[in-house]
Amino acid sequence: MIVCKFGGTSVQDAPAIRRLAEIIRDRLPERPLLVVSALAGVTDELLAIARLADVGANEPRRRLAALVARHEAIARELPGGEAALDDIRLEADGLAQELAALAGRRIMPREIDSVASRGEVWSSRLIAAALAGANVRAEWVDVRPIMVTDDRFGRATPYVQVLNSRARQQVCPILERGVVPVTQGFIGTTATGVPTTFGRGGSDFSAALLGAALRASRVEIWTDVDGLMTADPRVVPSARTLAVASYEEAAELATFGARVLHPATAVPLVREGIPIIVLNSRRPQHPGTTIEPSAEVERLGDSPIRSISWKKGITVINIRAPRMLGAYGFLRQLFEVFERHEVVVDVLASSEVSVSLTIEDPSHLDRVQRELEDLGEIWMDQGRAIVAVVGIGLKTTPGLAARVFGAVKGTCVEVISQGASAINMTFIVQERDGPEVVRQLHQEFFGTS
Repeated sequence: MIVCKFGGTSVQDAPAIRRLAEIIRDRLPERPLLVVSALAGVTDELLAIARLADVGANEPRRRLAALVARHEAIARELPGGEAALDDIRLEADGLAQELAALAGRRIMPREIDSVASRGEVWSSRLIAAALAGANVRAEWVDVRPIMVTDDRFGRATPYVQVLNSRARQQVCPILERGVVPVTQGFIGTTATGVPTTFGRGGSDFSAALLGAALRASRVEIWTDVDGLMTADPRVVPSARTLAVASYEEAAELATFGARVLHPATAVPLVREGIPIIVLNSRRPQHPGTTIEPSAEVERLGDSPIRSISWKKGITVINIRAPRMLGAYGFLRQLFEVFERHEVVVDVLASSEVSVSLTIEDPSHLDRVQRELEDLGEIWMDQGRAIVAVVGIGLKTTPGLAARVFGAVKGTCVEVISQGASAINMTFIVQERDGPEVVRQLHQEFFGTS
């Protein structure tokens, strides 16, 4: 069997869902399991509605009605789609009651997850009905009782053994009947049934978890680009598609800004050696990018560099502490602060008496800063971007760093770090300089910008 995951832009409207139906029809002999995201933009709108809930019920109710109307309009364009509308309306009514109960008070993380999880439920109901209307035998499957997680709302972690057991019990019989299970990415529940989410992009991770649980022959990630590329095509229009990539390369690119995959997608698949194929739902005949541990790396020029990614909205935290000179335990104290506040660090650079590190999520920044002030002098640099140069063998290629920094010699580079894995080199620049730096590097290593 195979897993086919379709992202938001691949299910955004009736034409997209018709393309999905044809792709699934072509794969029926391989027994596909279909994992879908919410329609494009729906999760963002649900989160916006959740933030409005504390000021009253009228505006959230109006915006929720608009979301339901969008699903209704798409359903009417698809043969069989209207069969899903009663369930969608019923679930929307339940959400409206939840939002009304939140009026006048601050919404909690568990309540945000409950609101945000609805988009996948609605889209999967709509797509299951549309497949049936297209004469594809399909069955809607609620992933939430299968995808049991901890209670870290907004960034939940699944209990893999529970998932593996329940997926095999509940999904395999459907596949054995020759029916396409249609289920949701991004969402789960705690052991007591409270809704949780994996965070943005988490549908890829869901698909990989299900693929590993069911020992799929491959996991297909359907999106709106041709695969992993040498750069973001919105920044570098001449960027090329990578025919193959390793798990490690894909994870590094995803971590540092390539939005094609969730960074954790490969993790559940490593042990089983299950390949991931990234494909374009608008160009289903394109071969895309195959991601696997034994990928034979294609050399794209006179260097080992395979891709250049960037991520904006970065804050650099600088700590100067003379007492760390010759001392032990300082970095432990430093990272305990970030652990307590569940703040993810992307890049780290350290000298004898100072440390610079980057974070993307500033929501806990004030509390982190107050605790760090006990360790030394603190200052922040906001409005920064991470640029990552990714490829196999960067550390062992003479002269490569000189070429990288020669290409961007007119730009102020603030922090430099090379990963222990030897496949990435990252540095920090002003956010406004990010796109031009990517173009300069692409010109240097791939000959086009």
